[in-house]
Amino acid sequence: MKKYYSLELLRFLSSMSVLIYHYRHFYSPLNILSVDKFNTANNSLPFSKFLGVIYEYGFYGVHIFYVISGFVFAHVYLKIRDETSFKEFSINRLSRLYPLHFATLIVVALLQIAFLTNYENFQFDYINNFFHFFLQIFFISSWGFESGLSFNGPIWSVSIEIGIYLIFFILINLIKKYELKIIVLINILLIFVDKSGLSSLFLDCARLFFSGVLIYYLLISKLNFIMLLAISLILLFFSFVGNFKTFLFCPALILFFLSFENFITKDKIKNNFITLGNWTYALYLLHVPLQLIIILILKKFFDYQDIYSNHLFFILYLILLLIFSHLVFNFYEKPLNKFFRKLFLK
Repeated sequence: MKKYYSLELLRFLSSMSVLIYHYRHFYSPLNILSVDKFNTANNSLPFSKFLGVIYEYGFYGVHIFYVISGFVFAHVYLKIRDETSFKEFSINRLSRLYPLHFATLIVVALLQIAFLTNYENFQFDYINNFFHFFLQIFFISSWGFESGLSFNGPIWSVSIEIGIYLIFFILINLIKKYELKIIVLINILLIFVDKSGLSSLFLDCARLFFSGVLIYYLLISKLNFIMLLAISLILLFFSFVGNFKTFLFCPALILFFLSFENFITKDKIKNNFITLGNWTYALYLLHVPLQLIIILILKKFFDYQDIYSNHLFFILYLILLLIFSHLVFNFYEKPLNKFFRKLFLK
């Protein structure tokens, strides 16, 4: 099946923007979630002159994930939906996502206990109790039962995405005859709900996901490089007119990257982009546990606030995270993914 190498690169860049945005975790030993905007004007963050925008708005990387997911799922499952059972669909998704989620959940739970034991508080102001641990175990930590973020906080977006996956699979098997018209209608309705003030976090994420599905229909309609680039630039322009419009910006960025897809021809570049894309999930789930480990160790020896402002520390942290993500994907995620598929899809 065709790979979209430009989107593999964009996935990686989006994950990097999120973990750079979360670099602020190092600076706030308590209640980091109560800080609406971290003050980058004080220049305490490494490379703040160049990365200031990402420190402030890097969370939009999660929005981009949803649009890419919608595009990729449409690309994969619209072609094989008649041959794909609900069991196969579910196992394929869970075998890819659950092993690393479970591992990082246990690690973060143990690390937060270490903080509670040594410093009488959790490092992050999350709701870490047995009920929320139960929600995390069943991947439903953001389905409306929760009282807030818990344990490995970034998993909230994956939990919501699991719910959207289920809706997507059911939907594509019900709307085969008028699917394009219905997908357009769903996008219009979700935008209307958002603008009417009736939206929710789940519906916001669903809007982004189904905008990705719609982009796939645009792409298979044989739009050429010039048309894709023109549409993306127009949408980017209007996303910044007046108030910033995420529902235009994220799809525009995907279209912009896709417009250069046919220029990626060298096998080495293709393989490198695939490798970067493969690291994305690990980068997303490992950065909070790694931050906790670093904070727990360095608190005993240094004025950790000063150390985290050091440019060299920032670079070493990113390198360490990339190395761990490479190792985790190749020696944990990939083998377990194959193992569970073989076990349950005999």
